[in-house]
Amino acid sequence: MARAKKIRIGIDIGTNAIKVAAYYTKKSSRKHAKLLKYDYLEEDVVKDVREINETHVMNGLKTLLSELPYKRADINVGLSAKYQNLFFLQLPQIATHELKQALFWELSPLLADPADNYEYDFTLLPQSQKKKLNVLLAVIKKNRIEWLTKVFKSLSSNIRVLETSTLPTVQLFHKMNPKITEAVGVLQLGAMNSHYTIIDSAQHPEFLYLPFGGNNLNTIIAKSADISFIEVEYLRRGVLEVSSNGKAITALYMENKIVGQKLKELSMTIRKLNFRHFYNTGQKVEKLYVTGGLLNDSFIKSFFTLSEEIMEIPAEIWDPILDYFPDVELTTGNQYQFSTAIGLALR
Repeated sequence: MARAKKIRIGIDIGTNAIKVAAYYTKKSSRKHAKLLKYDYLEEDVVKDVREINETHVMNGLKTLLSELPYKRADINVGLSAKYQNLFFLQLPQIATHELKQALFWELSPLLADPADNYEYDFTLLPQSQKKKLNVLLAVIKKNRIEWLTKVFKSLSSNIRVLETSTLPTVQLFHKMNPKITEAVGVLQLGAMNSHYTIIDSAQHPEFLYLPFGGNNLNTIIAKSADISFIEVEYLRRGVLEVSSNGKAITALYMENKIVGQKLKELSMTIRKLNFRHFYNTGQKVEKLYVTGGLLNDSFIKSFFTLSEEIMEIPAEIWDPILDYFPDVELTTGNQYQFSTAIGLALR
């Protein structure tokens, strides 16, 4: 009997939705590649994302996995964190089996709580110094993952690796751009928060947690325009053309000074980190790569791609779907948001 092809699955559990990337290891099996999404608002299981609880997540996971032969798959799972959870460490060259224990001791002074309270994962970045390991490390509190482990056990499936959402995205960028020599910024726009990373082959990466996302915009616009949160969400993603009061999303943006201030603060924060990197290293950040579901909002997409004067560097939309899932067609409002899931599947 021919041996069954191994399926690799990446699951990104975000604030508003669960995204899944699945494909056979062999590149010739692209016809079996799938991108799946379970959006709590679209499924009408909640009216407000603040209502989402562990039961909703469990049901969403089971619904998505029912479409895949997951029991013979390698599954990597990512969870979003509400705090800066990425660290860069440089360690002496040591044996692989000793690395995780060494990282535990290095982590202790960096965390607010005892290191025993956290689960952590890591990846090795390209070596920049002889006899030194460059380690990208992510942490997440154990109490956030204990229930998730039980879910997969109930499905008779094991999680081989548990990730946090930003780590696989950064690792995927390195994988897709192994020869990049200039310093660049990678901005991952999310629903509840966003993450910015400066990647410089001659320096260690820098990370910035940004409390900015689609839900913030929805809340601000909904309150100002007196329309529902979900209506704003669908307007921003292009699912609806005009609101119940007859206005397009561009008009709602232009009328809202708070949104303008939030975007200004976001751009200024990124510019400050870029300048600090230049001041400390002499290396200018040459380009900004932007990814994430928030790019389904045409106004936000234009802000980053057409506003070089605001960001002070050119920006490019980065969507790994084009490289790894070129034959998958996504419906309106569902593009750009599978970077983490694809990164997880590729690990």
